[in-house]
Amino acid sequence: MSVSFTHTKHHAKWSDKQTEALAKLAKEFTLSTAQLEHLTSAFLDQMQSGLAGDHKSSDLAMIPTFVAGRPDGHERGSYLALDLGGTNLRVCLITLKGNHELESHSRAFKVSDHLQEAHISELMDFIAISIKEFITSEHISSKIVEHPSGSDTLELGFTFSFPVTQTAIDAGMLLRWTKGFSCPGAVGNDIVQLLQEALNRNEVNVHVAALVNDTVGTLLAHSYKHPNTFIGAIFGTGTNGAYVEATRSIKTMSHPTAKEMIVNIEWGNFDKDKRVLPVTPFDNKLDRESINPGVHVFEKMISGMYLGEITRNILLHLIDHRLLFDGTSSQKLNTHWAFETKFMSQIESDTSATLIPIAQILEQELGIYLNTQVDREIVKAVCQMVGKRAARLSAMATAAVVRRGLSVEGHFAGHGYPLKLSEGDHVFGARTGVHKNETATEGVHERTDSAVDHGGNLQQINVGIDGSVFEHYPHFKERMFEGLTELLGPRAKELVALGIATDGSGVGAALAALIATKHCR
Repeated sequence: MSVSFTHTKHHAKWSDKQTEALAKLAKEFTLSTAQLEHLTSAFLDQMQSGLAGDHKSSDLAMIPTFVAGRPDGHERGSYLALDLGGTNLRVCLITLKGNHELESHSRAFKVSDHLQEAHISELMDFIAISIKEFITSEHISSKIVEHPSGSDTLELGFTFSFPVTQTAIDAGMLLRWTKGFSCPGAVGNDIVQLLQEALNRNEVNVHVAALVNDTVGTLLAHSYKHPNTFIGAIFGTGTNGAYVEATRSIKTMSHPTAKEMIVNIEWGNFDKDKRVLPVTPFDNKLDRESINPGVHVFEKMISGMYLGEITRNILLHLIDHRLLFDGTSSQKLNTHWAFETKFMSQIESDTSATLIPIAQILEQELGIYLNTQVDREIVKAVCQMVGKRAARLSAMATAAVVRRGLSVEGHFAGHGYPLKLSEGDHVFGARTGVHKNETATEGVHERTDSAVDHGGNLQQINVGIDGSVFEHYPHFKERMFEGLTELLGPRAKELVALGIATDGSGVGAALAALIATKHCR
């Protein structure tokens, strides 16, 4: 159950108008258990529609990644990884040593402004030469690299953090550039083929074996350390999720041969038409003024790129009503995106009685020099509202994917009961894993839930997570578990383990290359 504003402790004397205004805001930003249940059901419906290819009914792309299977930590071998997601290009050598242990060596190369706009062949030549330079500097050759395939070619996994339509594990058509890139000759073409041609052109003995996004890489990297990993998630500047699905349920694929496949959900776009998400006027203002209005609405409610701006909108609203800073703003606070999410983290971390560290942020970062303790308490209360809502929405998406995986259609560790839950019910009402009040339906016989072993003990589902919001925002993980407990029951912490994944873009890409070469043998 969410803690309401009225339970927030403050030391200074608030006016009646301030108390009333903050209580109204708290009501807008507080998500009840019933609201989370409703959102979870809608999320599950959109997952199902996306898997069926009905994108008129779903904002979730549910993209098959062609990554079939996950590592169990016993794999060995050395693989190259390439990470291109912005102005830095990173080349890695990942050595898998078995027993869940690995070593990583990497080097970063700066992608110049010119290369971000140059013809794609020039960018790819730069990448190929950078890989060659890394191989030379690290004295890497096929003779000293252990490969399960026995090939004398170095295998590479490519983390490419731009929108693509993937048609195979080693093929993906670029849909559009983002993050300031505009290289002509790339959109509509296979990005792997373009890189492989550049490698061949520059006589670099490397084969691009796999193309992955950072969310899939996060899942794979966490799997190497925690084999029961079935979900990968990003809670950082942006957000997304990927999970293991039964290929029989992916109706957009014809004649799949593998039993399971990682699906890229693209959940940042959930409910872009705002039919179920509890958006506020402050969310709508942010959306209208963003570079992509009307899309990625869910992402804009929970991601580090946007949380500070939502908070800034609320603070200006309070200033306009003379409820904060005596109605006085500053040039900095009036500037779009000037209130950064890192300020929220610092503000929520201040537990002092007088909140002087918050005063320092207001003065040094935002030019608000006249602030009282009441002002500082209000600013902290606003950050708590926005931050807590983000964590609870993140928990909702995670819980929905857990339910999907444990359902009879899903594929985490076997078969399970269909989770058609009514309000107040939980996934695990009994030690056997049978959902309380659940009865076997036609064609579904009494069988133990996929997360429960034969001894009746819960088998943890590991969730690999990357992102600065999850890792550094105060109380984010605890708030997520509050939501997970409401949606999955009191044993949620036994069922779901949230862990920080290490180097999903590097280790994950290398593991994708391993999976690709393994399946090609």
